[in-house]
This record gives sequence, C-alpha cells and structure tokens, in this order.
Amino acid sequence: MDDGNAAQFSCAPVRTGVEPPLRILVVTGGHRVDLDALLKMVAAVCADRGWVWAHAVQPGAQDWLRPGHVRAWDAVLCHDIPGLYLRRGEPPRAVGPAPDVARNLAQLLDAGQGLVLTHHALAGWPGWPGWAEVLGGRFLYAPGEVRGRHLPSSGYRHDSYWVQVAAPEHPVCAGVPSFTVTDELYSCPVFADDVVPLLRTDADLSPERMTSTYEQVLAGENRPLDVAGPSASALVGWATVAGRSPVAYLLPGDSGATFRLPPYRRLIANALEWVASADAHRWARGRRRPVDTAVPDDAQVARDAAQTGVRS
Repeated sequence: MDDGNAAQFSCAPVRTGVEPPLRILVVTGGHRVDLDALLKMVAAVCADRGWVWAHAVQPGAQDWLRPGHVRAWDAVLCHDIPGLYLRRGEPPRAVGPAPDVARNLAQLLDAGQGLVLTHHALAGWPGWPGWAEVLGGRFLYAPGEVRGRHLPSSGYRHDSYWVQVAAPEHPVCAGVPSFTVTDELYSCPVFADDVVPLLRTDADLSPERMTSTYEQVLAGENRPLDVAGPSASALVGWATVAGRSPVAYLLPGDSGATFRLPPYRRLIANALEWVASADAHRWARGRRRPVDTAVPDDAQVARDAAQTGVRS
C-alpha cells in the first residue's frame, strides 16, 4: 500500500472446515526492509495455511492498533520501528508515542491481541519504557535508559550464524530444525529472566566484534561497541506476555534471503498460529502483565539524552 492509512488486503485460498481462516495484519515502516521479499513470504505462508492477510504501514497502521479492533486480527506481525526519528548524519531520537496511542496499544494488549515481532521491531517506541517490557528487551539506536539504567547505544553485526532451537516442545518451534542464517546480530538488553527462551545462538557477541549503532547512524563510523554496556544475550527468539496477550519475538529478519529460508518461514507461521491460539491466550491470561503507559515528556527525554551523552 502507498499511504499507510488503511490496510491493504490479500486473500489466500481458504481451506474448507469448521474453523475460519486466521486473519493476519502485517505492519511495516520506520526502517528499510526488502518489502517485496517480506510480503512474498507472508503470502506464501498464508497460502500454505489457508489464512487471509493485510498490510499496513506506520504511522497509519496505528489506526488498526486500537482496542476497538481487537477482534479484527487473530495475529499482528510487526516488522517496524514506530516512534524513532532515524536519518543518516543526525542523532536518532525518540518521537512519541502520544498518550492516546500508548493507551490504545496497552488496552489492545490487555484485551488479548496476539503479537509477533521481528528483527528491528525491538527498537520500537524508544521513548516509552513500557514498550520495552512488551518486547522483552530493547535495542537502543542512541544511548538511553532501560529499567532505570543509563546505557550506551546497542550494537550490531552482519554475519552468518547458527540459530539453535532451544525449546523444541514449544509450538513456535514445532517442526523447525536448527539452521544457519546470514543476517544481523544484535548486542542489546534482553530481559532473559522474564521471557521463555525459544532460540539461541553460539555466535561471538563480544563488544569488539559489534558495531556501535549510534556512531554508525550519526557519522558512518564503524566503532566497536562500548564495553560499558550490558553483556549481549545469546537469545535470538523468545515468548513473553504483555497485558493478556501472547507475544513472540524473532531476531532474524534483516534480508530477503532470510525471508526465503524454509525454517524461518516455518518459524513465522508457527509464531503467528501460536499467538492466535486458545492455548496461548490462556497462558497469557494466567500471567497477565499490565502495560505501563507512562511516557516521559520531551523535557525529560532531553535531560536523559544529556545525561547519557547523546550529541544533538
């Protein structure tokens, strides 16, 4: 779609049977992506499983992410970065969310909206501390605060790495073998004690092997990651709860080649099916985690930026 103000629908063939087809909303925007490859993957997955899907682009996609639309989608797949001003040569900075946007998202999740997030979605809404709890971690494009700690920017590296299935009994991992992917690795805070591990990697995540994202965006410099930051997590996939909603996060998803990998497509399909399932919703309701909607005002964000050494 072009304007991002409405969802564009594409229907896969619907299997006959008692259960209606799952309805999937795909959300993009805020960062580059091989959109053709991403949507071809979604179309193939939905055609294979007899689902229907739609695509919406940020910021217009927020119109669909309201509690009034909780029955519209069985699962939402987010491959986006909402709330981040990102331009080469300029400091990345948080933008919003407005209080009503934060409330709408929190109410949607408390109503039980299954959510799957991939790759750079881990950087979404950097000005909203509560959204990091929804995600299960936070990728920082600029130095910032995570759970009360002032941290340097996160790091990344393009590489081939091994994705090991850590929970073969979990529905997200059903039928998925461990596999190699050439994609982007992250070094960033992950709330490992609060999530269910699904995927791990044995890749070398030492700071000297990772590039500082802030310096790369601001000046095109390939500086090693600040060693003062938190230790990188080997987790590259997990499940968690936000409000009463089941949430799954998968780190791979930086390239068209990844979107074409059969094991990755199986992961995406399984994750969407799981967050839409009655079992996942029962699991999430039994572990309800209210989403904090407090968003620091612009003055507080500026003070935090000065404290963490962000150049403006």
